[in-house]
Amino acid sequence: MNRIIIACAVLSVAAAAVLPEDAQAQIVDYINENDGIGNYNFRFETSNGLKRQEKGSVVNQGQEDEYIQVQGSYSYIDTKGRLVNVVYRADKDGYHLIEKEMGPTITLQSSGLSPAAIASLLGK
Repeated sequence: MNRIIIACAVLSVAAAAVLPEDAQAQIVDYINENDGIGNYNFRFETSNGLKRQEKGSVVNQGQEDEYIQVQGSYSYIDTKGRLVNVVYRADKDGYHLIEKEMGPTITLQSSGLSPAAIASLLGK
C-alpha cells in the first residue's frame, strides 16, 4: 500500500513539473465573449505555442432538455517536441474526441527556434 502512495506522489510531482519556457510564457492573444445565458466564445494563445479555442451554444433554450453544446480545439508542443492538435465537442451525450493529431518530432534545441515559432511555421 505504501508503494502505491509513494508512486502516486512521485507521478503527481512529475506531472506538475513545468518547463522553464512554460513558466515564462506570456499570453499573446486573448478573446472572451459571454452573453450570460450560456452562449460563449473564447480563444487564447501563449508565447510558448499553446493555443485553445472554444465556442458554446445553448440548445433547446427554455426547454426541459436545455444544454450547452461545445466545440473546441487546443494545441501544444509536447515534451518530445511534437505539435499535438486536439479537436473536440461536448453535448448532451458527453465529451467526444473528434481528432488528435501528433506532428513529427522537432528538436527544439538544435533548431534554435522557440516552440511558438515552430508552431507558427507548422501552421498551428
